[in-house]
Amino acid sequence: MSYIKLLQKFYLFTVATLFALQVQAAPTAAAAKAEPIKVQLEQFKVTVNGEGKEVLAVVKEAKPGEVLEYRATYKNVSTKPVSDLIATLPIPPSTQYQLKTATPSAGAEATIDTVTFAPVPLMTADKKPVPAKDYRALRWKVASLKAGDAIVVSIRVKVNQE
Repeated sequence: MSYIKLLQKFYLFTVATLFALQVQAAPTAAAAKAEPIKVQLEQFKVTVNGEGKEVLAVVKEAKPGEVLEYRATYKNVSTKPVSDLIATLPIPPSTQYQLKTATPSAGAEATIDTVTFAPVPLMTADKKPVPAKDYRALRWKVASLKAGDAIVVSIRVKVNQE
């Protein structure tokens, strides 16, 4: 039993590390060359307290069935505005995006193949909703981010029961 728990912890640590690396690589190529953008990723477990209010707690590990909020802050640390920034949050393996949790909701785009993005909610060619389990990432296009300004984007995912 302890061997299984150890493997689960290792798996979650690996997923979190890969997720953080993907988020850090998310600025556009033009923005990344001069490195004017600093990205900070936070991971919270979402629970409800006895009063029915949501509580966010910083978490390093997650268990099947738990809901997590991933929040990325993209800050312009340069002295000039940054144009055409793309803030991206990949959806880690073994998790499922929770529909209608993208913040900001305006302008959010999603993908099922990490190449082609479309406005949320995603629809099939015959106008049916794409299942949330198929979403692989969400992104927001930021036309311009002034020097010193930041944008915060977030999504919620549920850890699969597998």
